[in-house]
Amino acid sequence: MISVQELRNFINDNELPDETLQNCIDLAVNRAKRLLNTESLTDTPEVRKALILLATAELSSQVNLYWRKAENHQVMNAKNLIAEAERLLQLAPEKGALLWI
Repeated sequence: MISVQELRNFINDNELPDETLQNCIDLAVNRAKRLLNTESLTDTPEVRKALILLATAELSSQVNLYWRKAENHQVMNAKNLIAEAERLLQLAPEKGALLWI
């Protein structure tokens, strides 16, 4: 649904191995399916963006991620990534800001 190159472009890092990125994409797809309680995902811009955010959150536990934009560095908060992915997937958490499965 999303490619390694799309994820690589989002995190702005050409040094991470494709295998690592693909594993994060696979985890994100499985997580989205569990969250939506479905066997397949629709290919919409919202779902694609949510998958990129979820894959980035999966990757953040393995590496120290930051957004490289010119001379400025902005920290990527995994909770914010997941909250935005849930918003895109039109999920409402049961309690608090996040729904953990």
